[in-house]
Amino acid sequence: MKATKCRIKCWATTVFIAVGVLVWGLSCGNVATAGYSDSAHGNTSYGVNRSDTGYPIGSCAHCHDTFDPDICGNDTYGLKLFAPNDNPTPTPQSDNFCFQCHKGSGSVQVRDGGLKNHTYSTNFGGGTATLTTIYDALNASGSSHNLSDVLNHAVGRDIGFTSDMNPCLVCHDQHLAQQNYPVTLSGLGGVKTAIRRPGDLPNPPTPTNLWGDEDATSGNNERMKDYTNKYQAPYYYGGSNYEPANDGTSDGSNLPNFKNFCTGQCHVRTDVYSAERGANLREIDWTSPYGEYHGKSHSDPIYDPGGGYTIAPYTNGETYNYVLACTDCHESHGSTNRWLLRTCVNGKDNIIVTDETDSWYAFCTACHVLTEWTDSFHKEPPNEAPACGTCHYHGYPEGF
Repeated sequence: MKATKCRIKCWATTVFIAVGVLVWGLSCGNVATAGYSDSAHGNTSYGVNRSDTGYPIGSCAHCHDTFDPDICGNDTYGLKLFAPNDNPTPTPQSDNFCFQCHKGSGSVQVRDGGLKNHTYSTNFGGGTATLTTIYDALNASGSSHNLSDVLNHAVGRDIGFTSDMNPCLVCHDQHLAQQNYPVTLSGLGGVKTAIRRPGDLPNPPTPTNLWGDEDATSGNNERMKDYTNKYQAPYYYGGSNYEPANDGTSDGSNLPNFKNFCTGQCHVRTDVYSAERGANLREIDWTSPYGEYHGKSHSDPIYDPGGGYTIAPYTNGETYNYVLACTDCHESHGSTNRWLLRTCVNGKDNIIVTDETDSWYAFCTACHVLTEWTDSFHKEPPNEAPACGTCHYHGYPEGF
């Protein structure tokens, strides 16, 4: 009887939410804005589907549960959520509303074999599966983005974030994020994407723009192809196809511009604190002539045409000035390696980087060889195991 009364009592709230979502979708005259029904959560075939609720797949009530008698009438968790948002909290890496679904054991999501979110190395590089959920990635023993750091920095930028918001929303829009694997064209010249730049969060909230789903006609450089014509995609594991789609596309037209995404509010500053490193992050200069070697500076003719003696597909001596995307080397959530380094790079799988010195050799030789060097320092093992990270790292002039 209590449940029946609650359903009646909350019906008005449910109708209000449904109408609000409908108006939201209908008001999006700008083609740049996606809608909830096109999102990974709202899709009626593979969207949210919380266990034992009876709600249709993709229903708003899978998160905003206005029919639950323990929630109805008092909004225990805020926003009519079915579980605590737990923010702010001392442990956002483990206590986060999103982890109700995006984890392995204990997930409330109904999926065959469980809800899986593989790493970039696996989904888009073809590498061996390591971390299989967002929870595992953000709690990886190697390295991960610290959610408290992410939210604190976003709040400090005065771009619409508050300290009681979920830190996942700094990079994702919970109502608009799309299923980005497998790689699928968006219809706007880009690809379906799960990311939104932090600076695109509106205040007050209205439908927001995703990042990577449009081509250059939008006026933004949302794809790597739009950022530079010197982008060359790395190999996908096991053949001569390219990331991220395991096909013949290599110019970045099917890849969001992760350079502008990652440096837009965070990795272009010196005031971004990292609890994992115990220090502020280094500024990454991917644009200026004397910035990073893997950035646009490599196009400057004063540099060695050998380009660090690279291997395929980075071997065209006439266009040696290749520019990389952040995801060519790094994971977005976390990695079993240090510095969020990928375990599969340019077709080389099972890469392990456990320290700051010698093990970098295994990573860097996914794209570089040392046989062409004639100096006394750059030598192939076992004569000498080069500690690449001792000299080469982000944040130092000319890529060192």
